[in-house]
Amino acid sequence: MRLVLSDIRMQASMWLWTFLCAVVGAACSAGSVIAMFTAVSAARAAGDARMVSASIALGGNIVFFTVLAAVGIVASTVGLTLTTQRRDHALWAILGIPRNRIRSILRTELIVLGTAAGALAVPLAPLVASTALSQWTTTGLDLHGATAGFQLWHVGASVLSGVVPCLLGGWGVTRRAAKTPEMRAFRDLSDPPARPGVTRSVLALCLLAGVVGMWIPGLGLELEGGIAQRTAFAFAGDLFLICLLLLMGPWVLTPLMRFWTALLPSRGVAWHLAVQSCRTRAARSVATVLPFALSLSFVGLFMVMGNVMPGSAAGLDDVLVVLGWVFVVSWVGGLAVIALVGRERTRDSAIVAVAGARPGVVTRSTIYEGVIYAGTAIIFGAISIAVTSATIAVGAKISVVRVLDGLPWATLGVLAGVTLVTTCLALALQAARVSRTVAARALRS
Repeated sequence: MRLVLSDIRMQASMWLWTFLCAVVGAACSAGSVIAMFTAVSAARAAGDARMVSASIALGGNIVFFTVLAAVGIVASTVGLTLTTQRRDHALWAILGIPRNRIRSILRTELIVLGTAAGALAVPLAPLVASTALSQWTTTGLDLHGATAGFQLWHVGASVLSGVVPCLLGGWGVTRRAAKTPEMRAFRDLSDPPARPGVTRSVLALCLLAGVVGMWIPGLGLELEGGIAQRTAFAFAGDLFLICLLLLMGPWVLTPLMRFWTALLPSRGVAWHLAVQSCRTRAARSVATVLPFALSLSFVGLFMVMGNVMPGSAAGLDDVLVVLGWVFVVSWVGGLAVIALVGRERTRDSAIVAVAGARPGVVTRSTIYEGVIYAGTAIIFGAISIAVTSATIAVGAKISVVRVLDGLPWATLGVLAGVTLVTTCLALALQAARVSRTVAARALRS
């Protein structure tokens, strides 16, 4: 345990941003769970069966999407952090620490960090729950004066929300860290090739079965529930598909990034450096793109569904009621990943500077990386909107053109613009800091 705490203290700057993601994810996840159970309890106390069902339906969706986003973002950040430290783990093996011992140490570190993140989320979760209940009230739900006061089980929900994503994200990485040959960890500068692993493969097969199982009745059968039931099945199939694609991010987002950047003609040395950096640092690129791709694809799916279902709305306010916490977790995760890899980017920029590149080239190259990350997320979101529009249109038996014509394109354009500005601005600030760094000192550190 002394070694665990000592390593966390020594790597505090690396773990800081992962810890921030874990705290935000735990607060949003636990807060959503608290809001749902608080609303259900108040409705049951008032004997309002209709409101009980409405609270479970709305709260269940919010909990599902928020927990899914938190697990995905925290898992991605934990994986990137441990991958960045692989040389330190190789050094442990050289010093004689058994590999199974290394694995146990790293997993204990994740439990400690997850528990600390959950503990910090305890006072934040009721605030999230209160905000969620206020949002639900504005949508017309009569919550019978439900308030999210502190209860003892909130501590367990918050701690569990902090520990589970950390363990899920680091389980496979800790196993790989304990197996990586020492010399490979010191020799290879590029990220190691991603491997699906047993857990990810099983989960991917389950999601694929969900896609097929939902699309068959939604797109090809006549159901007793009519158009509404067909559309609901098509929506569920699309949701499974997006989760599947994001789960397989290294084999989906990386080829997508390679494809669209290869279509563009070379725009100078800075653009060439940015493209090669994004391709070489594949784990870093996927971890950066994933939060923004997740939020954009989920928003697009809900807007398509809201545009098709009678009596539903596709406005941003309605979408934020369900996906508001997903936005918070995703944006914090995206910015945390950019900050997390700052030291690695500083070293890369120092190598380019020593090779003779001008400071302006390094700065533009860093900002272009933000363009590539945002462009990949936006293209993924556009493809998901196209697929979901086509499938839901088939389920609802209307034309795809009608679905696309009814979408709030101005709002979607604003979201894409915010994604582009966020990534470019974050990397521009990092480029400004890198420009003040002495290259020789960065390479020695």
